Amino acid sequence: MRSDLPVTELAENVYLLNEFDGTNCYLVVGSEKALLIDCGTGFCDIRGAAEKLTDLPITLAATHGHGDHIGGAGQFEEIYIHRADCERLNKAQMSLLFRKAFLASNAPVKSHGFKTSDVKPGKYKTKIIPMDDGHIFDLGGKSVRVKHTPGHSHGSVAFIDEQDKIIFSGDNVCDALWMQLPGVTSIEEWLPSARWLYGMSEDYRIFWGHRVPQLERGYIAQVIAWGEEIMAKSRGNTKLPRITQYPNRPDGIIYRTDKVFRK
Repeated sequence: MRSDLPVTELAENVYLLNEFDGTNCYLVVGSEKALLIDCGTGFCDIRGAAEKLTDLPITLAATHGHGDHIGGAGQFEEIYIHRADCERLNKAQMSLLFRKAFLASNAPVKSHGFKTSDVKPGKYKTKIIPMDDGHIFDLGGKSVRVKHTPGHSHGSVAFIDEQDKIIFSGDNVCDALWMQLPGVTSIEEWLPSARWLYGMSEDYRIFWGHRVPQLERGYIAQVIAWGEEIMAKSRGNTKLPRITQYPNRPDGIIYRTDKVFRK
């Protein structure tokens, strides 16, 4: 599998590894070890790409338990995932079949010349290690702290690199926010996580999981406003799930009408 992923240095010893227009993965390197945040869908050799940047031991952790962020976990002996997503984790999303299907349906990735035959089985039977809010990854001279931010999944987290003033936020606030998938919280439960991220964006750069990696503070505020408008316009959760989008534009929030308010 290809290990020549496009790499961008965000700060000294902090790197963005882009999975060829798939998932944005991030590597934070300390003096004793490194932390890889998300490992993509697994049609690339993400471990090989990370090892080109450091010869230190690499710990793998995920912003959430979706297949496009944990699909490459089979290249590692273990992965840290928030406890709430461990409880709901569909291990099929780490499977060879899922990774092939994802590649087959992803036109931007396929435009780079990838074929489903490029996707290989994982080397390891990866051990899943639950992590909780406040967990600290000590990398030697640099640490990264976990903040539980439920929304896009119950176990979504942000990783806070306080030294470099960077937060890696996963898919919890973004354009075309997906709040319709199995395992999402209600809009009401998501809003505190989004407001926290907005508050932190005054002093931190925010990098998320796909496309243009850096989230601007004004856009975070806009997505929060849309979430508040969804709640204001809703009379309550519907009995049956219906997927809709607000506002009706490509970057609006896609959500379930039965999961607007906390149950």
